[in-house]
Amino acid sequence: MSPAFPEADWFLALGRLMEAEGELFRRLGYAEVRFAIRLLADNSEQVESTTCVELAGYRVARAASLDDDAGFDPDFVICGRRATWNRMLEEIVRSGRPDLRHTLSSLALVGEELWLESTDQLREDKFYRFNQTLQELFNLAAKLNRS
Repeated sequence: MSPAFPEADWFLALGRLMEAEGELFRRLGYAEVRFAIRLLADNSEQVESTTCVELAGYRVARAASLDDDAGFDPDFVICGRRATWNRMLEEIVRSGRPDLRHTLSSLALVGEELWLESTDQLREDKFYRFNQTLQELFNLAAKLNRS
């Protein structure tokens, strides 16, 4: 059984695909960013999981459950309810990428469906600076079951 979002192994699998798609990511540029994904239950403020991911250059350098990596200091945390994440990922699997209203950037822009948390505005800015790299990483989910 393949790993599921937002498990660390899911991000590591995306990382292997990222390395295989090297040219795409080299065109986007070097990304040095540490972020976390906080998955919340649909009908409460209950945090289901938090996964930490570090991109170093053109690869996923590490991914871990926050429980496994309590010392992780993310630049930002992308927070969202399970239904929002599922909708974006289902579109990616079906079409190779989400429609424009359901990209990471669009969903986080208003801050209602996805929102960012950070203790430092300059570090939070990495979400916007590396947004296309982050989106292309997530778009690789379309290839997970075919690889």
